[in-house]
Amino acid sequence: MGCNKAASGREAKESMKKASRRREHYYTPEIAHSICERLLEGEPLRQICQDPNMPARSTIFLWLERHKEFARWYILAKQLLIDDLMAEAREFAVDVIDWIDRGGADGKKCRVFKPENVRQSELKISALRSRAAKLMPKKSRI
Repeated sequence: MGCNKAASGREAKESMKKASRRREHYYTPEIAHSICERLLEGEPLRQICQDPNMPARSTIFLWLERHKEFARWYILAKQLLIDDLMAEAREFAVDVIDWIDRGGADGKKCRVFKPENVRQSELKISALRSRAAKLMPKKSRI
């Protein structure tokens, strides 16, 4: 009796695994373009792959090896995203400058950067640069 319960439990687990499996995706240029467009918009690959209409990450990595055109599009999308992030960091650095007037000990006023804005901008710029650095390829595949 104990063996039958164990066997039925295993069968239930296996059927659950099969039911939760994603459908297999075959390479098409349309799916490849969609992936690259979403990457270019800044969407992480992990998030793209959570979409049930998209292939799993492992499938995408296989496609990058098998389809050189897709690999070129993918790398170009990443490079353009890096450029966008760095441009955003530069714009943020310039736009965030905010001055305040402070009085000195001698009664004269002087203009200084608003300290909290400088700290906030340093954090934002650091985060953008860090993200761009993580997107940079270790080795070029082109």
